[in-house]
Parts: sequence; structure tokens; C-alpha cells
Amino acid sequence: MSDNGSTGRTGERLDRRRFLLGVTSAATVALSGCSGDDEEDDKAEPADSTGGNGSSDGQSDDGSESNGQSAENGETDDLLVTFEHPDRVAVDGPFGMTIGGLPPNERVDVRWGESDRVATTTATVETDAEGTVDLTDATVVDGDVPADLDVPLSVALIQFTEDQTFGFRKSGADSLAYGVDVDGEEVGRTELTRVYPPGTPAIDLQEAHETLVGPVFEPVGREQGPGVIVLHGSGGSPSTGVAAQLALNGYTALALHYFDGPGLPQDLVEVPLEYVGTAIDWLLDYETTTGEQAGLLGYSKGGELSLLAGSQYEDVGAVVSIAGSGVVWAGFDGRGLPETSSWSLDGDPVPYVPYARDGWNESVLQGYQNSFDEATDEELEAATIPVEEIDGRVLLVTGGDDQLWDTERFHGVAADRLTGADGSDFEHLVYDGAGHGIAPPYYPIRRTLDSPYGPLGGTLEANAEASHGHWPHVLESLGTLGPDEG
Repeated sequence: MSDNGSTGRTGERLDRRRFLLGVTSAATVALSGCSGDDEEDDKAEPADSTGGNGSSDGQSDDGSESNGQSAENGETDDLLVTFEHPDRVAVDGPFGMTIGGLPPNERVDVRWGESDRVATTTATVETDAEGTVDLTDATVVDGDVPADLDVPLSVALIQFTEDQTFGFRKSGADSLAYGVDVDGEEVGRTELTRVYPPGTPAIDLQEAHETLVGPVFEPVGREQGPGVIVLHGSGGSPSTGVAAQLALNGYTALALHYFDGPGLPQDLVEVPLEYVGTAIDWLLDYETTTGEQAGLLGYSKGGELSLLAGSQYEDVGAVVSIAGSGVVWAGFDGRGLPETSSWSLDGDPVPYVPYARDGWNESVLQGYQNSFDEATDEELEAATIPVEEIDGRVLLVTGGDDQLWDTERFHGVAADRLTGADGSDFEHLVYDGAGHGIAPPYYPIRRTLDSPYGPLGGTLEANAEASHGHWPHVLESLGTLGPDEG
């Protein structure tokens, strides 16, 4: 990873269905929602780092769990295996786990699963000279998790599970189980509590507002918190799971639905920027929101919209664009490629990069690259978002192997503009081998490579590392909105 701080055109007969479905599906495949409607403890307390609840109880000096368990079979019957780990963890929080009492300098299998089945994912690791394995930096030599992965094994085991539905419909608190095998025999197991985002929003704006649509999640475990609007991609489904995840971190979060919903534009064509402005005003006035500025967090086309709206409204502070664009693009609908912008302002189309004639039948990525290459200097200048006008921290998150559109290039336009502006506070994270599907941690990542209509890019390893690596930067950037008052 590197860290760096108009009219449309026609010509070649396009496979428009492939283009439209490929673009619209991409964001929803990896980001469509990290929580569902399960009726559990939506107001579970945030995770702490104390306690424990494994097979047999004990406390270490630092407050983490220290469990001892004796094996009773064959050559392993003299082992007293211990586990040290937090009692409760947040779903997006990496955590340490140390397993002791194992044979020294031996290969053992560490297994993860839900409490009723502990063999969902397995990694073979090597113990040290004291018979200890620290999952934060364990050396993986075999199993389901790649070697040399820069993600703690405790959560990498979750990312690489074959159960691609795991966690997405959970809410409140649930148990995770970890086990360890020596020579194929289980010699110990432990459990801990994982806290998931709330599954049910506090309100639905479709019922509470005459024009705005989308669920609102209130801060978990506190009375108030800064406001953040989450903007979905071109799939047209609100990013409910991401908003719920932010609520778990103390934010008042609105997953704003801005097209293809009740009372909204049917297509991503000249969507009024004023709609986002109205949402900003509403969120800042909401009873659980603190501060005078709202944050914007967008994925793909939502990233483009976040940067654009942030450059237009003074009430916007931090802006996060994940797999987005620093230039405005033409819109699209279910019937073809409209010769106009994705967005409008004051009733007029926002200047945009028009689509090229060629390349779309080869891939969506090639179509976008050709469009950028063929745009005139005047078109590019007019379509470039004035990101230097954003009154707050800007975070750009890029997959260097994005196969949907050229995020590194399009985000690079914004990064170059911010670099040349006095006083700009920004960060550009480029994960070289990652694709378009950079999602919040720590959920299964095997679906982040492809959509039903085309590749999203990246490798599983790089996507897992990007998921793990970018999220603390997201929370840090949104944290500049100001302290909560809960």
C-alpha cells in the first residue's frame, strides 16, 4: 500500500446492458449491508477489553481472559492450554489472542467458527520455543488463510471463511469460538463475545420527512454523536450496514437513498445536489447529532457525490471517498447512456466527462479509461471537482487494481488538486493489489473479487488487507468532526 498524503457520444454499438448491470452491481456486491433485521440487543454496549468466557476461567494481570484447559488423549494429555483475549470485541475491531501451553516449535491448527461449529476456517501456525502462539503476528504455514497476510489471524480467520453470509444479518451480541488442534486432536477451545451493529434503525426518513429517504441510526451506548451521511454507489441501494457500523462507533448516521427509491429520481441522471444539502440540514438538526458540520462517506459513485457535495456546502466537514472519483461523470439509466450529467445544481447539469464511443464491449474499465483519455482539456477542467473547497479532512481510499473504473487515476485528480492547495488536510491511501470492493472489516471477503456482470479486481489477500487497513483511517477522519457529547 502507498500513502499519498458537454454532450454524450455515440458510435460503436455498446453492450449497454452489460455496462449498466456491471456498474450498478459493483458496490452492492461488497457493500450492500453489514447488518440485517434480526431482533437482538440493538443497544449492546460497545466492546471493552476486559474479562473472558472460555472453557475454564482465570484472569491475567492486564484484565484479558486467561483460560486453562487440559487435553485427555494420547501424547497431548499433559498439555494445559491457555487462551488470553478480550471478553468483548466490536465487529470492526481487531483484537489479540495468545494461546499458551502448546508443544514448543510445533505446527498446530487454529480453528474459528460460531459457538456451535468451531471448524469454519483453519490456519496452521508454528508455536515458539515456549509453546505459545500470538495470533497478532503468527506465522501461517498452511490452511485457509494466506501466509504473510498483514491482518491479525484472529480476524483473518473470519475474513477467509467459506461461509460468505456470516455476520451480515447479525445484530447485537453473539459468540465466536476458537479452537486449537495438535496432531488432529482438539486440545483447547475458547469463546468471546462479538458486538454487531444495530439491526433496526431509529427512524426511517421515508416516514418522517416529506422528501428524504433512508434509515437513521443513533449512536450506540451514548446519547449523542457527530452526524455522518453515507452515500451508496450506483447499485441504488442505501448503505444501511455501513451506517449501522458508524452508529456502533458513536455516530448519528444516515444511509441516504438518492435515486431508484420512493419519490426519488428513477435513474442516476441529474440527481439534484440540493437533495444532499437538505439531508445535511436535517441531520445537523436531529436530536442525537452534535457539532456544526456533518461528515460524508461515499462508495464508488457515492464517493464522487461526497466530494462534489462537500465542495458545495459549508456545513460539511470530513469527507471520505472510497473507490470514488475526483471528476464528475455522465449519468446512466436502464435504457442507455444519457447525454447528460449524473448530478444537477440549481436545475442545471453539473459539468461532466462524457462517455467515449469505444471500449465498453471490452470492459467497463476500458470504457471509462477511453472516456477519460478522449475528453478535451476543457471538459476535464470543467468536470474536475473543486475538492480544495471542502472545509475539513478529506480521505481518499483507492484500490490500485480496481477493474470497474480507474479509481487510482480518478482519485489522483482530487489528490493532485489538494496537494496544490494551501492548507488542505487530506490523505490518499492506495492499496496496490486491491480492487473495487473495499468494505468495512471484518466480514467475509470472498465476494469482493467479482460481480455477476464482471470483475471488481484485486486479490483476496489485498482486499482483506485493504479492508483491515483503511477503516481506522475512516474513523480517524470522521473523528475530526469533533468529540461526541455522550
